[in-house]
Amino acid sequence: MIVPSQLKRTLAIFRLALSYWRDYRIIQRFQRQMPLAAAEQAAEEVYRQGGIRFRDEALRLQGLIVKVGQFLSARTDVLPLAFTRELQQLQDQVPAAPFEGIRAEIEKAFNQKLDEIFEEFETHPIAAASLGQVHKARLAVKHDQVAVKVRRPGIEELAKIDLNALGRIMKILRRWTRIGHRIDTVQLFEEFQQSVHRELDYVREQAHLLRFRQNFSKWDNVKVPDAYEDYIHSNVLVMEYVEGIKLSDVEKLRQYDLNPHELASTLVEAYLKQIVIDGFVQIDPHPGNFFAGLDGRLIFLDFGMMSDIPSEHIDVFGRLIEEALARNAAGVVDAMIDLGFVLPSANMEILTRAVDVMLKQMRGVPLQEGSALSGLVRDFQDFLYEEPLQFPAQYMFLGRAIGMLFGLVSHLEPDLDWMALLKDKALPMINEKRVLWDNQYYQWIRAQVEQVFGPAGKLAWDRAAEKIALWGQIGLRLPESLDKTLTRVGRGSVQTRPELTSVLRRLDHLSGQVNVAVFLLSAGMMSILAALWQGQKAVSWLPLLFYSGSAILTLAALVKAARRLTRRRRH
Repeated sequence: MIVPSQLKRTLAIFRLALSYWRDYRIIQRFQRQMPLAAAEQAAEEVYRQGGIRFRDEALRLQGLIVKVGQFLSARTDVLPLAFTRELQQLQDQVPAAPFEGIRAEIEKAFNQKLDEIFEEFETHPIAAASLGQVHKARLAVKHDQVAVKVRRPGIEELAKIDLNALGRIMKILRRWTRIGHRIDTVQLFEEFQQSVHRELDYVREQAHLLRFRQNFSKWDNVKVPDAYEDYIHSNVLVMEYVEGIKLSDVEKLRQYDLNPHELASTLVEAYLKQIVIDGFVQIDPHPGNFFAGLDGRLIFLDFGMMSDIPSEHIDVFGRLIEEALARNAAGVVDAMIDLGFVLPSANMEILTRAVDVMLKQMRGVPLQEGSALSGLVRDFQDFLYEEPLQFPAQYMFLGRAIGMLFGLVSHLEPDLDWMALLKDKALPMINEKRVLWDNQYYQWIRAQVEQVFGPAGKLAWDRAAEKIALWGQIGLRLPESLDKTLTRVGRGSVQTRPELTSVLRRLDHLSGQVNVAVFLLSAGMMSILAALWQGQKAVSWLPLLFYSGSAILTLAALVKAARRLTRRRRH
Protein backbone atom coordinates (compact mmCIF):
# COMPACT_ATOMS: atom_id res chain seq x y z
CA MET A 1 0.00 0.00 0.00
CA ILE A 2 1.28 3.45 -0.91
CA VAL A 3 1.69 5.75 2.05
CA PRO A 4 0.50 9.40 1.67
CA SER A 5 4.06 10.78 1.25
CA GLN A 6 4.73 8.30 -1.55
CA LEU A 7 1.44 9.13 -3.21
CA LYS A 8 2.13 12.84 -2.94
CA ARG A 9 5.56 12.45 -4.54
CA THR A 10 4.20 10.27 -7.36
CA LEU A 11 1.44 12.79 -8.12
CA ALA A 12 3.99 15.62 -8.19
CA ILE A 13 6.04 13.74 -10.80
CA PHE A 14 2.92 13.07 -12.90
CA ARG A 15 1.88 16.74 -12.68
CA LEU A 16 5.32 17.78 -13.87
CA ALA A 17 5.13 15.40 -16.84
CA LEU A 18 1.59 16.53 -17.69
CA SER A 19 2.67 20.18 -17.75
CA TYR A 20 4.85 19.46 -20.81
CA TRP A 21 1.91 18.01 -22.71
CA ARG A 22 0.18 21.33 -22.00
CA ASP A 23 3.26 23.20 -23.28
CA TYR A 24 3.17 21.11 -26.45
CA ARG A 25 -0.48 22.10 -27.10
CA ILE A 26 0.35 25.77 -26.54
CA ILE A 27 3.23 25.62 -29.05
CA GLN A 28 0.93 23.94 -31.60
CA ARG A 29 -1.53 26.81 -31.20
CA PHE A 30 1.25 29.34 -31.74
CA GLN A 31 2.25 27.57 -34.96
CA ARG A 32 -1.33 27.70 -36.27
CA GLN A 33 -2.10 31.30 -35.33
CA MET A 34 1.17 33.24 -35.64
CA PRO A 35 3.65 34.03 -38.39
CA LEU A 36 6.61 31.67 -38.40
CA ALA A 37 9.16 34.03 -36.79
CA ALA A 38 6.76 35.11 -34.04
CA ALA A 39 5.73 31.50 -33.35
CA GLU A 40 9.36 30.42 -32.98
CA GLN A 41 10.08 33.28 -30.56
CA ALA A 42 7.01 32.48 -28.46
CA ALA A 43 7.92 28.77 -28.43
CA GLU A 44 11.43 29.61 -27.19
CA GLU A 45 9.92 31.32 -24.14
CA VAL A 46 7.68 28.30 -23.47
CA TYR A 47 10.74 26.03 -23.64
CA ARG A 48 12.66 28.31 -21.27
CA GLN A 49 9.84 28.41 -18.73
CA GLY A 50 9.53 24.63 -19.01
CA GLY A 51 13.22 24.25 -18.16
CA ILE A 52 12.89 26.53 -15.14
CA ARG A 53 9.83 24.58 -13.96
CA PHE A 54 11.65 21.24 -14.19
CA ARG A 55 14.74 22.59 -12.45
CA ASP A 56 12.78 24.10 -9.54
CA GLU A 57 10.66 20.98 -9.06
CA ALA A 58 13.73 18.69 -9.23
CA LEU A 59 15.51 20.71 -6.54
CA ARG A 60 12.38 20.53 -4.38
CA LEU A 61 11.80 16.80 -4.81
CA GLN A 62 15.47 15.71 -4.91
CA GLY A 63 16.11 11.99 -5.59
CA LEU A 64 16.18 10.66 -9.13
CA ILE A 65 14.33 13.64 -10.57
CA VAL A 66 17.57 15.60 -10.26
CA LYS A 67 19.40 12.90 -12.21
CA VAL A 68 16.67 12.88 -14.88
CA GLY A 69 17.09 16.65 -15.20
CA GLN A 70 20.86 16.26 -15.53
CA PHE A 71 20.31 13.62 -18.21
CA LEU A 72 17.92 15.88 -20.16
CA SER A 73 20.26 18.87 -19.85
CA ALA A 74 22.79 17.09 -22.08
CA ARG A 75 20.32 16.06 -24.80
CA THR A 76 20.76 19.17 -26.94
CA ASP A 77 20.58 16.84 -29.95
CA VAL A 78 16.87 16.13 -29.38
CA LEU A 79 15.67 18.88 -26.97
CA PRO A 80 15.44 22.67 -27.45
CA LEU A 81 18.48 24.64 -26.28
CA ALA A 82 16.28 27.07 -24.33
CA PHE A 83 15.02 24.12 -22.26
CA THR A 84 18.33 22.32 -21.72
CA ARG A 85 20.19 25.53 -20.83
CA GLU A 86 18.02 25.99 -17.73
CA LEU A 87 18.59 22.39 -16.64
CA GLN A 88 22.36 22.66 -16.85
CA GLN A 89 22.31 24.53 -13.53
CA LEU A 90 21.26 21.28 -11.82
CA GLN A 91 24.88 20.10 -12.03
CA ASP A 92 26.00 22.54 -9.30
CA GLN A 93 22.84 23.25 -7.29
CA VAL A 94 22.24 19.92 -5.49
CA PRO A 95 22.11 20.67 -1.73
CA ALA A 96 24.10 18.48 0.68
CA ALA A 97 22.42 15.89 2.91
CA PRO A 98 22.61 16.55 6.70
CA PHE A 99 25.88 15.33 8.21
CA GLU A 100 24.22 13.23 10.95
CA GLY A 101 22.64 11.03 8.31
CA ILE A 102 26.00 10.67 6.54
CA ARG A 103 27.69 9.71 9.81
CA ALA A 104 25.03 7.05 10.44
CA GLU A 105 25.52 5.56 6.95
CA ILE A 106 29.30 5.23 7.43
CA GLU A 107 29.11 3.78 10.95
CA LYS A 108 26.46 1.28 9.88
CA ALA A 109 28.54 0.23 6.85
CA PHE A 110 31.76 -0.47 8.78
CA ASN A 111 30.21 -1.24 12.19
CA GLN A 112 32.58 1.28 13.83
CA LYS A 113 32.41 4.80 15.16
CA LEU A 114 33.39 7.47 12.66
CA ASP A 115 36.40 8.63 14.72
CA GLU A 116 37.68 5.05 14.91
CA ILE A 117 37.83 4.87 11.11
CA PHE A 118 39.00 8.41 10.36
CA GLU A 119 41.24 10.66 12.43
CA GLU A 120 39.91 13.63 10.45
CA PHE A 121 36.58 14.00 8.65
CA GLU A 122 35.25 17.22 7.11
CA THR A 123 31.54 17.56 7.80
CA HIS A 124 30.89 19.76 4.76
CA PRO A 125 31.09 17.77 1.49
CA ILE A 126 33.49 18.73 -1.27
CA ALA A 127 30.92 17.53 -3.83
CA ALA A 128 27.18 16.73 -3.67
CA ALA A 129 25.20 14.84 -6.31
CA SER A 130 21.70 13.42 -6.66
CA LEU A 131 22.55 9.97 -5.25
CA GLY A 132 25.55 10.60 -2.99
CA GLN A 133 28.16 13.07 -1.80
CA VAL A 134 31.91 13.15 -1.20
CA HIS A 135 33.76 14.18 1.98
CA LYS A 136 37.45 14.78 2.55
CA ALA A 137 38.95 12.71 5.39
CA ARG A 138 42.13 11.10 6.75
CA LEU A 139 42.34 7.41 7.66
CA ALA A 140 43.08 6.61 11.31
CA VAL A 141 45.32 3.62 10.54
CA LYS A 142 47.20 4.56 7.37
CA HIS A 143 46.98 8.35 7.90
CA ASP A 144 46.33 8.77 4.15
CA GLN A 145 44.19 11.65 2.96
CA VAL A 146 41.15 10.16 1.22
CA ALA A 147 37.88 11.04 -0.49
CA VAL A 148 34.87 9.25 1.06
CA LYS A 149 31.84 8.80 -1.19
CA VAL A 150 28.63 8.12 0.78
CA ARG A 151 25.11 7.36 -0.45
CA ARG A 152 22.43 9.84 0.56
CA PRO A 153 20.33 8.54 3.47
CA GLY A 154 16.98 7.16 2.27
CA ILE A 155 17.93 7.39 -1.43
CA GLU A 156 16.93 3.77 -2.11
CA GLU A 157 13.34 4.41 -1.04
CA LEU A 158 13.16 7.62 -3.06
CA ALA A 159 14.63 5.83 -6.08
CA LYS A 160 12.02 3.09 -5.83
CA ILE A 161 9.16 5.65 -5.79
CA ASP A 162 10.62 7.70 -8.62
CA LEU A 163 11.38 4.72 -10.84
CA ASN A 164 7.84 3.44 -10.42
CA ALA A 165 6.39 6.81 -11.49
CA LEU A 166 8.85 7.25 -14.38
CA GLY A 167 8.13 3.73 -15.64
CA ARG A 168 4.43 4.53 -15.95
CA ILE A 169 5.13 7.81 -17.72
CA MET A 170 7.42 6.09 -20.23
CA LYS A 171 4.74 3.52 -21.05
CA ILE A 172 2.31 6.35 -21.80
CA LEU A 173 4.90 8.08 -24.00
CA ARG A 174 5.58 4.92 -26.00
CA ARG A 175 1.91 4.32 -26.64
CA TRP A 176 0.72 7.84 -27.39
CA THR A 177 3.64 9.92 -28.71
CA ARG A 178 5.78 9.97 -31.83
CA ILE A 179 9.07 10.23 -29.94
CA GLY A 180 8.02 7.27 -27.79
CA HIS A 181 7.71 5.08 -30.89
CA ARG A 182 11.03 6.26 -32.31
CA ILE A 183 13.17 5.91 -29.20
CA ASP A 184 11.25 3.10 -27.40
CA THR A 185 10.91 4.96 -24.13
CA VAL A 186 10.16 1.78 -22.17
CA GLN A 187 13.47 0.22 -23.19
CA LEU A 188 15.21 3.51 -22.44
CA PHE A 189 13.64 3.54 -18.98
CA GLU A 190 14.78 -0.03 -18.32
CA GLU A 191 18.34 0.96 -19.23
CA PHE A 192 18.08 4.01 -16.96
CA GLN A 193 16.74 1.83 -14.13
CA GLN A 194 19.65 -0.59 -14.46
CA SER A 195 22.07 2.34 -14.55
CA VAL A 196 20.61 3.72 -11.30
CA HIS A 197 20.93 0.37 -9.54
CA ARG A 198 24.55 0.07 -10.71
CA GLU A 199 25.31 3.60 -9.58
CA LEU A 200 23.87 2.94 -6.11
CA ASP A 201 26.24 -0.02 -5.64
CA TYR A 202 29.65 1.33 -4.62
CA VAL A 203 31.22 -2.15 -4.64
CA ARG A 204 30.52 -2.23 -8.36
CA GLU A 205 31.80 1.32 -8.76
CA GLN A 206 35.09 0.36 -7.12
CA ALA A 207 35.45 -2.48 -9.64
CA HIS A 208 34.77 0.04 -12.43
CA LEU A 209 37.42 2.38 -11.04
CA LEU A 210 40.08 -0.33 -10.87
CA ARG A 211 39.30 -1.54 -14.40
CA PHE A 212 39.39 2.02 -15.77
CA ARG A 213 42.63 2.70 -13.91
CA GLN A 214 44.21 -0.36 -15.53
CA ASN A 215 43.06 0.75 -19.00
CA PHE A 216 44.87 4.08 -18.58
CA SER A 217 47.86 2.82 -16.61
CA LYS A 218 50.26 3.66 -19.47
CA TRP A 219 48.92 7.17 -20.09
CA ASP A 220 51.17 9.77 -18.48
CA ASN A 221 48.70 12.61 -19.13
CA VAL A 222 45.71 10.91 -17.42
CA LYS A 223 45.28 10.32 -13.67
CA VAL A 224 42.81 7.84 -12.17
CA PRO A 225 42.66 7.81 -8.34
CA ASP A 226 43.36 4.55 -6.53
CA ALA A 227 40.79 2.76 -4.36
CA TYR A 228 41.20 1.45 -0.80
CA GLU A 229 39.96 -2.11 -1.12
CA ASP A 230 39.92 -2.62 2.67
CA TYR A 231 37.37 0.20 3.02
CA ILE A 232 34.47 -0.71 0.75
CA HIS A 233 30.74 -1.19 1.24
CA SER A 234 27.74 -0.94 -1.06
CA ASN A 235 26.96 2.41 0.66
CA VAL A 236 30.51 3.79 1.10
CA LEU A 237 33.52 4.05 -1.22
CA VAL A 238 36.96 5.27 -0.05
CA MET A 239 39.33 6.56 -2.74
CA GLU A 240 42.65 8.33 -3.01
CA TYR A 241 42.16 12.08 -2.51
CA VAL A 242 43.33 14.13 -5.49
CA GLU A 243 43.54 17.89 -5.82
CA GLY A 244 42.88 19.83 -8.96
CA ILE A 245 40.89 22.51 -10.74
CA LYS A 246 37.48 21.93 -12.30
CA LEU A 247 37.67 21.83 -16.09
CA SER A 248 34.80 24.31 -16.24
CA ASP A 249 36.91 26.99 -14.46
CA VAL A 250 38.92 28.14 -17.49
CA GLU A 251 40.14 31.36 -15.85
CA LYS A 252 41.62 29.46 -12.91
CA LEU A 253 43.23 26.97 -15.29
CA ARG A 254 45.05 29.82 -17.01
CA GLN A 255 46.09 31.32 -13.66
CA TYR A 256 47.98 28.09 -12.94
CA ASP A 257 49.48 28.01 -16.47
CA LEU A 258 47.39 24.99 -17.47
CA ASN A 259 46.62 24.80 -21.18
CA PRO A 260 42.85 24.41 -21.91
CA HIS A 261 43.62 23.33 -25.49
CA GLU A 262 45.84 20.47 -24.33
CA LEU A 263 43.28 19.39 -21.73
CA ALA A 264 40.51 19.41 -24.36
CA SER A 265 42.70 17.36 -26.70
CA THR A 266 43.51 14.84 -23.95
CA LEU A 267 39.82 14.56 -23.03
CA VAL A 268 38.77 13.80 -26.61
CA GLU A 269 41.63 11.33 -27.06
CA ALA A 270 40.75 9.56 -23.79
CA TYR A 271 37.13 9.11 -24.90
CA LEU A 272 38.18 7.85 -28.32
CA LYS A 273 40.29 5.22 -26.56
CA GLN A 274 37.34 4.20 -24.40
CA ILE A 275 35.05 3.82 -27.43
CA VAL A 276 37.26 2.30 -30.16
CA ILE A 277 39.86 0.44 -28.06
CA ASP A 278 38.55 -0.51 -24.60
CA GLY A 279 34.78 -0.70 -25.15
CA PHE A 280 34.41 0.57 -21.56
CA VAL A 281 33.13 4.16 -21.38
CA GLN A 282 32.52 6.67 -18.60
CA ILE A 283 29.11 7.98 -19.68
CA ASP A 284 28.66 10.87 -17.23
CA PRO A 285 31.22 13.45 -18.40
CA HIS A 286 29.83 16.56 -16.70
CA PRO A 287 32.43 19.12 -15.52
CA GLY A 288 32.27 18.03 -11.88
CA ASN A 289 33.61 14.59 -12.78
CA PHE A 290 36.97 15.90 -14.04
CA PHE A 291 39.84 17.87 -12.59
CA ALA A 292 42.95 19.30 -14.13
CA GLY A 293 45.88 18.40 -11.90
CA LEU A 294 48.46 21.09 -11.13
CA ASP A 295 50.93 18.93 -13.08
CA GLY A 296 48.72 19.26 -16.19
CA ARG A 297 47.20 15.77 -16.08
CA LEU A 298 43.52 15.13 -16.73
CA ILE A 299 41.92 13.53 -13.65
CA PHE A 300 38.86 11.25 -13.88
CA LEU A 301 36.82 11.27 -10.66
CA ASP A 302 33.54 9.35 -10.97
CA PHE A 303 32.91 5.79 -12.16
CA GLY A 304 29.29 5.16 -11.20
CA MET A 305 27.87 5.43 -14.73
CA MET A 306 29.87 3.20 -17.07
CA SER A 307 28.89 1.48 -20.31
CA ASP A 308 30.24 -1.70 -21.90
CA ILE A 309 30.24 -1.70 -25.71
CA PRO A 310 29.80 -5.23 -27.16
CA SER A 311 33.07 -6.47 -28.65
CA GLU A 312 31.51 -6.88 -32.09
CA HIS A 313 30.50 -3.19 -32.08
CA ILE A 314 33.84 -1.69 -31.02
CA ASP A 315 35.31 -2.01 -34.53
CA VAL A 316 32.04 -0.75 -36.03
CA PHE A 317 32.28 2.45 -34.00
CA GLY A 318 35.82 2.88 -35.28
CA ARG A 319 34.57 2.43 -38.82
CA LEU A 320 31.73 4.90 -38.21
CA ILE A 321 34.22 7.54 -37.04
CA GLU A 322 36.63 7.10 -39.94
CA GLU A 323 33.82 7.08 -42.53
CA ALA A 324 32.38 10.26 -41.01
CA LEU A 325 35.80 11.92 -41.08
CA ALA A 326 36.17 10.87 -44.73
CA ARG A 327 32.64 12.24 -45.36
CA ASN A 328 31.65 8.91 -46.90
CA ALA A 329 27.88 8.92 -46.38
CA ALA A 330 27.40 5.36 -47.68
CA GLY A 331 30.03 4.07 -45.25
CA VAL A 332 28.39 5.92 -42.36
CA VAL A 333 25.02 4.38 -43.23
CA ASP A 334 26.57 0.88 -43.41
CA ALA A 335 28.05 1.35 -39.93
CA MET A 336 24.72 2.66 -38.61
CA ILE A 337 22.99 -0.44 -39.96
CA ASP A 338 25.56 -2.71 -38.28
CA LEU A 339 24.94 -0.90 -34.96
CA GLY A 340 21.16 -1.33 -35.27
CA PHE A 341 20.42 2.38 -35.76
CA VAL A 342 18.40 1.99 -38.98
CA LEU A 343 14.86 0.67 -39.25
CA PRO A 344 14.33 -2.23 -41.71
CA SER A 345 11.83 -0.13 -43.67
CA ALA A 346 14.39 2.61 -44.40
CA ASN A 347 15.00 3.77 -47.96
CA MET A 348 18.80 3.50 -48.15
CA GLU A 349 19.21 5.93 -51.02
CA ILE A 350 17.27 8.71 -49.29
CA LEU A 351 18.96 8.03 -45.94
CA THR A 352 22.41 8.15 -47.57
CA ARG A 353 21.60 11.51 -49.15
CA ALA A 354 20.40 12.87 -45.80
CA VAL A 355 23.57 11.67 -44.05
CA ASP A 356 25.67 13.26 -46.81
CA VAL A 357 23.93 16.61 -46.24
CA MET A 358 24.50 16.37 -42.46
CA LEU A 359 28.20 15.54 -42.90
CA LYS A 360 28.69 18.55 -45.15
CA GLN A 361 26.87 20.83 -42.70
CA MET A 362 28.87 19.61 -39.70
CA ARG A 363 32.21 20.39 -41.30
CA GLY A 364 33.52 23.76 -40.16
CA VAL A 365 30.74 24.50 -37.63
CA PRO A 366 32.29 25.85 -34.38
CA LEU A 367 31.43 24.18 -31.08
CA GLN A 368 30.74 27.40 -29.17
CA GLU A 369 27.17 28.62 -28.82
CA GLY A 370 26.02 30.84 -31.65
CA SER A 371 23.79 30.97 -34.70
CA ALA A 372 25.87 28.40 -36.61
CA LEU A 373 25.72 25.81 -33.83
CA SER A 374 22.03 26.51 -33.11
CA GLY A 375 21.21 26.02 -36.80
CA LEU A 376 23.16 22.77 -36.92
CA VAL A 377 21.39 21.50 -33.79
CA ARG A 378 17.97 22.28 -35.29
CA ASP A 379 18.90 20.54 -38.54
CA PHE A 380 20.21 17.53 -36.61
CA GLN A 381 17.00 17.34 -34.58
CA ASP A 382 14.96 17.41 -37.79
CA PHE A 383 17.20 14.68 -39.20
CA LEU A 384 16.65 12.45 -36.13
CA TYR A 385 12.89 12.95 -36.22
CA GLU A 386 12.34 12.64 -39.97
CA GLU A 387 14.70 9.83 -40.92
CA PRO A 388 13.86 6.11 -40.36
CA LEU A 389 16.21 5.72 -37.40
CA GLN A 390 15.97 3.83 -34.12
CA PHE A 391 18.27 4.11 -31.14
CA PRO A 392 18.98 1.11 -28.91
CA ALA A 393 18.67 2.13 -25.27
CA GLN A 394 22.25 1.12 -24.47
CA TYR A 395 23.51 3.76 -26.90
CA MET A 396 21.16 6.54 -25.79
CA PHE A 397 23.38 7.04 -22.75
CA LEU A 398 26.51 6.93 -24.89
CA GLY A 399 24.95 9.55 -27.16
CA ARG A 400 24.21 11.69 -24.10
CA ALA A 401 27.84 11.32 -22.99
CA ILE A 402 29.15 12.42 -26.38
CA GLY A 403 26.83 15.45 -26.29
CA MET A 404 28.10 16.37 -22.80
CA LEU A 405 31.68 15.81 -23.93
CA PHE A 406 31.39 18.24 -26.83
CA GLY A 407 29.81 20.79 -24.49
CA LEU A 408 32.74 20.49 -22.09
CA VAL A 409 35.32 20.61 -24.89
CA SER A 410 33.69 23.73 -26.39
CA HIS A 411 33.87 25.44 -23.00
CA LEU A 412 37.56 24.59 -22.66
CA GLU A 413 38.51 25.60 -26.20
CA PRO A 414 35.73 27.36 -28.20
CA ASP A 415 37.88 27.72 -31.32
CA LEU A 416 39.03 24.10 -31.37
CA ASP A 417 39.05 22.54 -34.84
CA TRP A 418 37.36 19.38 -33.63
CA MET A 419 37.27 17.65 -37.02
CA ALA A 420 41.04 18.07 -37.36
CA LEU A 421 41.49 16.90 -33.77
CA LEU A 422 39.42 13.77 -34.43
CA LYS A 423 41.50 13.01 -37.53
CA ASP A 424 44.76 13.46 -35.66
CA LYS A 425 43.67 11.36 -32.68
CA ALA A 426 41.16 8.84 -34.05
CA LEU A 427 42.89 7.55 -37.19
CA PRO A 428 46.14 6.44 -35.48
CA MET A 429 44.10 4.77 -32.74
CA ILE A 430 41.90 2.92 -35.22
CA ASN A 431 44.99 1.94 -37.21
CA GLU A 432 46.64 0.39 -34.18
CA LYS A 433 43.44 -1.48 -33.32
CA ARG A 434 43.21 -2.95 -36.81
CA VAL A 435 45.80 -5.70 -37.29
CA LEU A 436 44.93 -7.85 -40.29
CA TRP A 437 47.83 -10.26 -40.23
CA ASP A 438 50.13 -10.79 -37.28
CA ASN A 439 53.08 -11.24 -39.63
CA GLN A 440 56.40 -9.51 -39.09
CA TYR A 441 56.95 -8.77 -42.80
CA TYR A 442 53.47 -7.37 -43.32
CA GLN A 443 53.75 -5.29 -40.15
CA TRP A 444 57.16 -4.00 -41.25
CA ILE A 445 55.76 -2.84 -44.60
CA ARG A 446 52.81 -1.30 -42.75
CA ALA A 447 55.20 0.67 -40.52
CA GLN A 448 57.17 1.90 -43.55
CA VAL A 449 53.97 3.05 -45.26
CA GLU A 450 53.06 5.04 -42.14
CA GLN A 451 56.53 6.60 -42.03
CA VAL A 452 56.27 7.75 -45.64
CA PHE A 453 52.57 8.63 -45.91
CA GLY A 454 51.48 9.15 -42.29
CA PRO A 455 48.46 7.68 -40.41
CA ALA A 456 46.09 8.32 -43.33
CA GLY A 457 48.37 6.33 -45.63
CA LYS A 458 48.52 3.41 -43.22
CA LEU A 459 44.73 3.47 -42.92
CA ALA A 460 44.40 3.37 -46.73
CA TRP A 461 46.90 0.49 -46.83
CA ASP A 462 44.93 -1.50 -44.26
CA ARG A 463 41.61 -0.86 -45.97
CA ALA A 464 43.02 -1.94 -49.36
CA ALA A 465 44.54 -5.10 -47.88
CA GLU A 466 41.28 -5.82 -46.10
CA LYS A 467 39.36 -5.56 -49.39
CA ILE A 468 41.85 -7.80 -51.22
CA ALA A 469 41.57 -10.41 -48.48
CA LEU A 470 37.78 -10.28 -48.72
CA TRP A 471 37.83 -10.63 -52.52
CA GLY A 472 40.22 -13.54 -52.21
CA GLN A 473 37.92 -15.31 -49.76
CA ILE A 474 35.00 -14.79 -52.14
CA GLY A 475 37.06 -16.13 -55.04
CA LEU A 476 38.05 -19.23 -53.09
CA ARG A 477 34.47 -19.92 -52.00
CA LEU A 478 32.85 -19.37 -55.40
CA PRO A 479 33.95 -22.60 -57.20
CA GLU A 480 32.77 -24.83 -54.35
CA SER A 481 29.48 -22.95 -53.96
CA LEU A 482 28.86 -22.94 -57.70
CA ASP A 483 29.65 -26.68 -57.97
CA LYS A 484 27.16 -27.46 -55.19
CA THR A 485 24.49 -25.30 -56.77
CA LEU A 486 24.93 -26.82 -60.24
CA THR A 487 24.89 -30.36 -58.76
CA ARG A 488 21.59 -29.58 -57.03
CA VAL A 489 20.17 -28.18 -60.28
CA GLY A 490 21.27 -31.33 -62.19
CA ARG A 491 19.63 -33.63 -59.65
CA GLY A 492 16.38 -31.68 -59.81
CA SER A 493 16.65 -30.55 -56.20
CA VAL A 494 16.09 -27.01 -57.39
CA GLN A 495 12.77 -26.76 -59.18
CA THR A 496 13.39 -23.40 -60.84
CA ARG A 497 15.16 -23.09 -64.20
CA PRO A 498 17.32 -19.99 -64.02
CA GLU A 499 19.18 -18.51 -66.98
CA LEU A 500 22.78 -19.33 -65.96
CA THR A 501 24.64 -17.77 -68.89
CA SER A 502 24.68 -14.26 -67.45
CA VAL A 503 25.55 -15.65 -64.02
CA LEU A 504 28.52 -17.56 -65.43
CA ARG A 505 29.70 -14.46 -67.24
CA ARG A 506 29.56 -12.45 -64.03
CA LEU A 507 31.39 -15.15 -62.09
CA ASP A 508 34.05 -15.44 -64.76
CA HIS A 509 34.48 -11.68 -64.80
CA LEU A 510 34.69 -11.58 -60.99
CA SER A 511 37.31 -14.32 -60.97
CA GLY A 512 39.36 -12.30 -63.41
CA GLN A 513 39.00 -9.20 -61.26
CA VAL A 514 40.19 -11.11 -58.18
CA ASN A 515 43.26 -12.34 -60.04
CA VAL A 516 44.03 -8.85 -61.30
CA ALA A 517 43.55 -7.37 -57.83
CA VAL A 518 45.94 -9.87 -56.27
CA PHE A 519 48.58 -9.18 -58.90
CA LEU A 520 48.11 -5.41 -58.52
CA LEU A 521 48.55 -5.71 -54.77
CA SER A 522 51.74 -7.68 -55.25
CA ALA A 523 53.01 -5.14 -57.76
CA GLY A 524 52.17 -2.28 -55.43
CA MET A 525 53.94 -3.93 -52.51
CA MET A 526 57.04 -4.52 -54.59
CA SER A 527 57.08 -0.93 -55.87
CA ILE A 528 56.87 0.35 -52.30
CA LEU A 529 59.72 -1.94 -51.28
CA ALA A 530 61.75 -0.70 -54.21
CA ALA A 531 61.15 2.91 -53.21
CA LEU A 532 62.01 2.21 -49.58
CA TRP A 533 65.19 0.29 -50.44
CA GLN A 534 66.35 2.78 -53.03
CA GLY A 535 70.05 3.38 -52.66
CA GLN A 536 70.79 -0.07 -51.24
CA LYS A 537 72.40 -1.41 -54.43
CA ALA A 538 72.89 -4.90 -53.08
CA VAL A 539 69.23 -5.59 -52.72
CA SER A 540 67.30 -2.92 -54.65
CA TRP A 541 67.20 -5.08 -57.82
CA LEU A 542 65.15 -7.78 -55.99
CA PRO A 543 61.93 -5.78 -55.49
CA LEU A 544 62.35 -4.27 -58.96
CA LEU A 545 62.55 -7.74 -60.44
CA PHE A 546 59.45 -8.84 -58.55
CA TYR A 547 57.69 -5.64 -59.55
CA SER A 548 58.46 -6.21 -63.22
CA GLY A 549 57.33 -9.81 -63.01
CA SER A 550 54.12 -8.84 -61.25
CA ALA A 551 53.44 -6.16 -63.83
CA ILE A 552 53.89 -8.66 -66.70
CA LEU A 553 51.63 -11.18 -64.96
CA THR A 554 49.04 -8.47 -64.34
CA LEU A 555 49.04 -7.45 -67.99
CA ALA A 556 48.74 -11.09 -69.00
CA ALA A 557 45.83 -11.57 -66.63
CA LEU A 558 44.07 -8.52 -68.06
CA VAL A 559 44.51 -9.76 -71.65
CA LYS A 560 43.33 -13.26 -70.68
CA ALA A 561 40.26 -11.87 -68.89
CA ALA A 562 39.39 -9.69 -71.90
CA ARG A 563 39.65 -12.66 -74.32
CA ARG A 564 37.55 -14.87 -72.06
CA LEU A 565 34.86 -12.19 -71.80
CA THR A 566 34.85 -11.77 -75.60
CA ARG A 567 34.34 -15.53 -76.11
CA ARG A 568 31.47 -15.55 -73.62
CA ARG A 569 29.74 -12.71 -75.42
CA ARG A 570 30.02 -14.52 -78.79
CA HIS A 571 28.34 -17.60 -77.36
